[in-house]
Amino acid sequence: MDLTEPDSGRLKREVEGALQRALDPSDVLPMLHRLTRTAARGSEESLFAHQKLAELLIERHPWRATLHAKKVLASLPDDDRAWAVLAACQAMLGNYRYAVSAYQRALESSPSNPSYAHNLGHLLDVALGRPGDAVPWLRSAHEGRADCIEITASYAHALARAGDVAEAKRVLGGPKMRGAPREHVSLWKWLQRGAPTERALPPLRPPMFAAWTGSAALEPDVGSRTRIATDALDAALSQGLARLPVDPTQRARAATLARDAAEYCRTAPSGRPVTERHHTPTRADSGNDGDASMEVPTETRSLAAAVAYAIVYVDHVPLTQAEVAASFRVSASALRARFKDLRLRLDLTPGDARYATLRRS
Repeated sequence: MDLTEPDSGRLKREVEGALQRALDPSDVLPMLHRLTRTAARGSEESLFAHQKLAELLIERHPWRATLHAKKVLASLPDDDRAWAVLAACQAMLGNYRYAVSAYQRALESSPSNPSYAHNLGHLLDVALGRPGDAVPWLRSAHEGRADCIEITASYAHALARAGDVAEAKRVLGGPKMRGAPREHVSLWKWLQRGAPTERALPPLRPPMFAAWTGSAALEPDVGSRTRIATDALDAALSQGLARLPVDPTQRARAATLARDAAEYCRTAPSGRPVTERHHTPTRADSGNDGDASMEVPTETRSLAAAVAYAIVYVDHVPLTQAEVAASFRVSASALRARFKDLRLRLDLTPGDARYATLRRS
């Protein structure tokens, strides 16, 4: 598409089609960012793009998702979906009172939405320790979705903490626990013991974003994540860049991008932690010069190569993926896979103001 005469309506339709076809909706992030830049502020296309970005970025980047949701609310102050996204983001960030207020605003516009009522009630119960205030909201959610075991469990939990253990047991029901998740079986056993307050339960996980993504959690599962070894990444990046025709400013931008990569690439696209697998360097890994790249694991060199190619991509440097990969002693396919993930996670675009320099080729 010729962006000198942007057709935001056509781009919106392309995005909608891509979202329907994409196995992973996050693959459409670059197109959505493009739409926010080309559509008129406050237009239907602009608001569509910001709303979709907010929804897609909740789990990985809740703060950035918050900014997109606020752009929608600036034009549509009564939009329940934008308020719900904002609430979910704030819950992810630990700002529970803010999240409660945002869910209340969402419910003002959509009072019969059981997902909003459930999430509000669960936050009041588990995050703020106000089970009595949570019960009416969770009762409403349960009446709207009696078939949802997550909502039923949250309702029973709040009832018990509010002092009505008998009603909690009736709501949850022993036979319903057959085949239920382990945490719900634990809840039933806790109720059978009289819901003792001295023994805390593991937090229940509500379907925070069920309205549009199907499932999610109250808090991000950060415990299983493994940080990239930044020292090794910096070393690999420095070694590889020394073999490429880039200037000092571009190297500095690459270092900045590497820090962001280490932050945002803590998990693989599948959700598994990115870890440094044990690797025994070979002559093939290091080429024929026996240089220090043998000391850096292949996983790290692949990420460093992706960072370097990201600068090439952003700054229009005339280098191919194969040329960059060779400088880092990794395969072009390994670079390509890591760069695709990096581009999506950091929402990279050509000329990206965060990493571009004044140099153009």
